Amino acid sequence: MSLPISVKSGGAVKPPWITELGGVSSEHPVASRLGVDVLNLGGNAIDAAITTSLALALTQPHLGGLGGDFFAMVYSAKDGRVYFLNASGWAPRRLSKELLAQRGLSAVPLKGPLSPVVPGLLAGLHALWRRFGSAEWASLVRPVVETARKGFPASPSFTRAINAVIGEVKDNEGFRRTYPLTPRPWSLIRIEPLTKTLELVMEHGPDILYRGEVGQALVEYVQSMGGVMEMDDLREYEPEWRDPLSAEYRGFTIYESPPNTQGITTLMILKILETIKDAGEVFSRRRIETYLGVYRIAYELRDKYVGDPRFVEVPVNKLLDVGFLLSEYSTRSRTQLRGSGDTTYFVVVDKEGNIVSAIQSLYHHFGSLITEPRYGITLNNRASDFSMDGPNILMPRKRPLHTLSTVIITKEEEPKYALGTSGAHFRPQQHTLFITNMVDYGLSPVEAIDAPRFLWDRKSLIIEDGFEVAGLTEPHQVVRYPGSTGVASILAFMDDGRRLLHADIRGDGLALGQ
Repeated sequence: MSLPISVKSGGAVKPPWITELGGVSSEHPVASRLGVDVLNLGGNAIDAAITTSLALALTQPHLGGLGGDFFAMVYSAKDGRVYFLNASGWAPRRLSKELLAQRGLSAVPLKGPLSPVVPGLLAGLHALWRRFGSAEWASLVRPVVETARKGFPASPSFTRAINAVIGEVKDNEGFRRTYPLTPRPWSLIRIEPLTKTLELVMEHGPDILYRGEVGQALVEYVQSMGGVMEMDDLREYEPEWRDPLSAEYRGFTIYESPPNTQGITTLMILKILETIKDAGEVFSRRRIETYLGVYRIAYELRDKYVGDPRFVEVPVNKLLDVGFLLSEYSTRSRTQLRGSGDTTYFVVVDKEGNIVSAIQSLYHHFGSLITEPRYGITLNNRASDFSMDGPNILMPRKRPLHTLSTVIITKEEEPKYALGTSGAHFRPQQHTLFITNMVDYGLSPVEAIDAPRFLWDRKSLIIEDGFEVAGLTEPHQVVRYPGSTGVASILAFMDDGRRLLHADIRGDGLALGQ
């Protein structure tokens, strides 16, 4: 099956990296290179993931910095098992509906000092390293520190993000003291406060944030701005190891992230699609209309049932039951999606076949915009995703329904693919497109990621040029290919035993390997 002409000839083409050993695909060339360097020095995929993640926190601080969340799906070649790490943050103890009411607010503000949850990224990386790492912690942070000291090239994504928020940070001293405000794409930049913090992380580990001077400074700054985060919110925070969710799809086992993430939404969509004999050709109007009908019910069920399982019982078995899903299939949803968001995904594989499929995020451009000036940490704005009722209702120490999730796919118990993307509430739709592009339509992994996409935001469809839209009655807009529809990466195990890594044509990153 061929791709549209616009995909074959339009824009630049990124070649994949194909190797018999290991590699990294991430959203910044420096992060990919530093991760591969760890592999070349004998580190495993988990070691390389630690370095890659911290390098992204440095080079893409608008997407997934030290003040954000982290999730990882890990395939252990030794025991043939998939593990899941949830390092999403919880709401501060004092953040509640009652507090909002006292301040005359009906919801958590989108930005500002009330919008962050406790940052989980550093704690998550350390938990990942303690369980699966093989190298010394300091040796994995050191390459990132050295890069921070020398400076690194500003990605076009970073420069666009600065331009997007520059009007909002006019009086934001912390932000303006931390970041270069007029960077040009690929110009050399330094973020001095963040360099200092990474040096402390190298020497002391994450305790410097959760129990030490960096955390104390962060809490004092947030409180000075009107926030309610306290040191106990940091000290008592712990990431969680959980079993991933999984579902069978046409002979493949799809592993997705469990609640409090929306990963189950992907699996609900796939379970319904598997019952549909003919969803239309790959770039047809019929495919758009078929998938849209499935999306509506899956997102409605997500919002009706999914939240932090420490606070609400999520009926996973019910939501993955085909009979139940089909009984709900004709429903029309009123779900409202917020597609805007900033996230960065990366994937790592080593020569033994261990995999880390990981994602980190501040949520929106530079998250809350709250940036502690001495240490350069910008906090997320993930608390803004709490609801005021339902399973995702705001409660102290609760984790919000999370848009972040990652995927690992096996076939006959052997790893076949690992993939993920930026995209906020669109992510289950994107994961569905990537998976069905390969499994149902026979596209290669590179084509599956680079192919035109269509996304639904409740009000209308966003469709990249290349799809048949004549006669489509749903409200829609056609955007130029490749559009701003998320930045993905993929790892594929080829039939000849080699591994293919590919970075989305829509982003600034590269796939590199040994």
